[in-house]
Amino acid sequence: MTAADPWVRGAVPKGAQSSGGNGSGAQVPKARVPVPESGGATWQGDDEGLARLPGPRRHLDLLEADLLSGRSCVWYFPDPFVESGRADFFVDELAHRMEGVIAVPGAVSLTDRDPGPSPSSRVPLPDSLASLDATRSVGGADFQDDPYGDLLSDLVVAIGAEIPKASPSAPVPASTLQDRLAKELGVTGDPVVALADQAAAGLAPHTVFVRCWNETSHEEAARVLRVAVATFHEAGLSGRAQPRFLFAARAGDLPRHVLGDPSRSSVHWWWKVWNRLDTEVLMAWQSRGHTDNPAGALLRRVMDAVVAEVCGPDIDRALVLRDAWGGGDLDSLRAALAGVLPDEQLTEAEYEPSVRMSAAHAWAPDAEIHDAWADGAVDSWDGRIRLVHGRRLLDSRSHELRVLVCHAQNRVLLPLIEEARTALIHLLPELLRKGRHSLEDFCAKARSQYKNKNGGTTALPDLHELEIGGLSAAAYMLNLTSSQRHRLRSLHTARNTLSHRTPLGHEDLVALTKVLTTDWTAK
Repeated sequence: MTAADPWVRGAVPKGAQSSGGNGSGAQVPKARVPVPESGGATWQGDDEGLARLPGPRRHLDLLEADLLSGRSCVWYFPDPFVESGRADFFVDELAHRMEGVIAVPGAVSLTDRDPGPSPSSRVPLPDSLASLDATRSVGGADFQDDPYGDLLSDLVVAIGAEIPKASPSAPVPASTLQDRLAKELGVTGDPVVALADQAAAGLAPHTVFVRCWNETSHEEAARVLRVAVATFHEAGLSGRAQPRFLFAARAGDLPRHVLGDPSRSSVHWWWKVWNRLDTEVLMAWQSRGHTDNPAGALLRRVMDAVVAEVCGPDIDRALVLRDAWGGGDLDSLRAALAGVLPDEQLTEAEYEPSVRMSAAHAWAPDAEIHDAWADGAVDSWDGRIRLVHGRRLLDSRSHELRVLVCHAQNRVLLPLIEEARTALIHLLPELLRKGRHSLEDFCAKARSQYKNKNGGTTALPDLHELEIGGLSAAAYMLNLTSSQRHRLRSLHTARNTLSHRTPLGHEDLVALTKVLTTDWTAK
């Protein structure tokens, strides 16, 4: 990557400070994500750009709103997010948005970090959380109504800002979380009581960040959080004047029901964060370059849509798959995908996607897919449960890849086919064979396909509602050039093919892009 890439540019948000034992504010460093060791190609660079994509921005907005309202939060990440360092990065990113952050040093170093809980020891989603409605509002603002709001207007990244790099934390003497928090606050007594006393005295409330994957006693972390929530409530503190905790954790790092009263605390999951728009913005930032050929530009749009659909929540592989696949049939796409995917994971190979539609729309992974989510094997993406790496798509006997490609082609092409249909209807009075057929004759013939086979009739469409198939059936009444007849046949064939969940072949796709970028009146 070069300095011109948006990945290595960006203005540092509001600095989060660690007060330190001496009261000096050490800025929370940003983390650089290491290259995975599991094989497969992936984007290698800072996560500065990823943090500015709409999905993560919205997710961080929800967390920030909860914390600023005085709620303590637990933030759950999949295990691979922690192992790669990306979870550390997003925790830092949240810290940089806020004032008065106390980043408690971990009890273990980066190299001594616990590899994570085994599936058998993971904490399942609490029943009380699983029963909550998927729509959540924070501070009176409903973030579900407009998933991305005005985020796209803020995606311009400032140039020239220096981003501090993270280094592995040095080993620290074994101590309790409470001791380390007290040291950061510069107090000798109970640090939770000290936080409450400071807030009661009118001082700006602190936000305490704890990374549970760096803790040796998860039971103690849970106890500190429970005590803090209860202490702040008993002190009569409420709203923005209340200190709050942010506990970042893996699925097995904190016991169930750790937060106690849900009215004063929140649980957030790195789940349903990535969306199609993230991949589209990502590829727009790293464009293929300018082309003066309209058909070629449309073909690129279709190819980018295919890449976004095939990669789904695996946003790291979107750019490398686009570079590896220059277009072509399903076999060429499958071969390119095989070259960029990491080694197959057992959990993903064994996982069967949920048939329950509600699972993808829930605000947290439910019990059925909880372990697969914790292993980083599945995610909710665009209203569907998707395998993150999707090696099943490499099976030529499966129809999954074909369906995904068809979805992508439909998304781009069907609106344009509709535009071409509408444009042709506007020209019908001029194209009729004068003296031989009237507009009424044409409409009657075009509507004949709507006759009910049982002898009745369906509601017949008006002229402007005639479909491509009806227009093709009555085309002999029109004075069309050979080029216009070819365009109409191409539109009819493409519309029928896509409506039957069959993707267009590469040659047909290239031909269709030329048809869709050419006027009906063109010679």
